[in-house]
Amino acid sequence: MNKAGRSYSDGGQCGANYPNRTWLSVIVLLAILTGPCEVSAGKFWNLPPLPKPHEYGDILIDRLSTKNEVKPVFFSHWSHRAKYTCRVCHWELDFAFKAGGTEMTEADNRNGLFCGKCHDGKLVFGHTEDKCQLCHTGSKVSNREKFAELRDNLPKDKFGNGINWASAIRSGRVKPLYSIFKPEEKPWEFRKRLELKAEWNFVPPAYFPHGSHVQWLDCGSCHPEIFKIKKKTTEHFLMKYILDEKFCGVCHLRVAFPMDNCKRCHPAIKE
Repeated sequence: MNKAGRSYSDGGQCGANYPNRTWLSVIVLLAILTGPCEVSAGKFWNLPPLPKPHEYGDILIDRLSTKNEVKPVFFSHWSHRAKYTCRVCHWELDFAFKAGGTEMTEADNRNGLFCGKCHDGKLVFGHTEDKCQLCHTGSKVSNREKFAELRDNLPKDKFGNGINWASAIRSGRVKPLYSIFKPEEKPWEFRKRLELKAEWNFVPPAYFPHGSHVQWLDCGSCHPEIFKIKKKTTEHFLMKYILDEKFCGVCHLRVAFPMDNCKRCHPAIKE
């Protein structure tokens, strides 16, 4: 999935503050020769390698497991995402976005916190000794066959795990629960589309659609910790930091569609 021929240096907001003057001169010359939007920002980034589609979004949670001589916990995003919105875990159950960012114990889970909210032996399998190996695998063990069955029934995408999740929820092909505490609660209808202008004048602007994000997330998922609410007040909103899993990169590297898909955010860019 990672496109060949990309080189990484510094970068600004959608392509700014490039420190290497030689490269900058070359890029500017290309921009002049080829015209606006002919130079793709994606060609200048060494994007991280992507896992296989059925493993995309898989993580190992190991904040306490290895310390306690227990195998790390395997978590598959795609198998949960078809049933629950992101906000259920990352808002209502208070899981940090970063793997291992939340400290949870077996006692927490058995008391109905974190994973234990659903894994209670009633809704889904519980935290009993005979079930330990189902989560404490110590490695990523996604089921390729179950993933293929899921993907075959959902809208396709060229990136990430090959599923267009925004289209899936919009079309009703998946109906993930928005809230486990208030099952009747629905996403807020907020469809404001933000234009985010690049500082390189030959890179077309990016657009952020609130509508497709509020279907999965809560406003508090992004504001104010990741992004300040007022436009253009978020400091260091640079591509290099996005690739360091900050800002958009919190989700759009490991779980949501990856940065290989430049046109999804910069629709006028030519790749």
